[in-house]
Amino acid sequence: MNLDNLSTSDFQHFVYSILILVVLISGLASRREMGINKILKYFGIWSGIILVIIALYSYRYEFEDFKNRFLGEINPAQARVGKSGTIIIDSSQDGHFYMNVKINGAPVRFMIDTGASDIVINSNDARKIGINFKKLVFDKRYQTANGLAFGAIVSLDKLEVGNVEFNNIPASVNQSDMGTSLLGMNFLRKFRRYEFYQDQLILTSF
Repeated sequence: MNLDNLSTSDFQHFVYSILILVVLISGLASRREMGINKILKYFGIWSGIILVIIALYSYRYEFEDFKNRFLGEINPAQARVGKSGTIIIDSSQDGHFYMNVKINGAPVRFMIDTGASDIVINSNDARKIGINFKKLVFDKRYQTANGLAFGAIVSLDKLEVGNVEFNNIPASVNQSDMGTSLLGMNFLRKFRRYEFYQDQLILTSF
């Protein structure tokens, strides 16, 4: 363990742990009926406990990365934050990238679609985030693989993904049925950089 890399608070906790150990050993040594062998035994036990604590603290970032990778395998759509603050999404078994996003506090599952210009929300997800369909005007045209589609322009008050939050994001509610809501290019361009590397989508915020 390199004490030079510890913050003031970390160092204080380390010293405090050592002091506790010293007090315990002193208390044991003060008992006349306890021999040197037992004192050494307890000293070894407490020394081992402190070494384990130090080791866990030293490798805390590695454990965090392992946890994130494990959760990413279980739920590829769950965004995980890398050490440098990047947002990482693992590809799904179908080869697409899905992302769990919170819109106005409500969770919505999107598919990343670089062929879509906008954020496109299906009717079910739109109702989930509290959009009033009576006020929607479906006057924006989209040319899709299935032909012409119409959408209604809306503004999303708050969109959260990973450690990043965006406000007042333009999006479109699709009039016709669609399976999954889409995160198009206007979402990806909110980031300083986005790249597809092997089976991961890496988003770098500003």
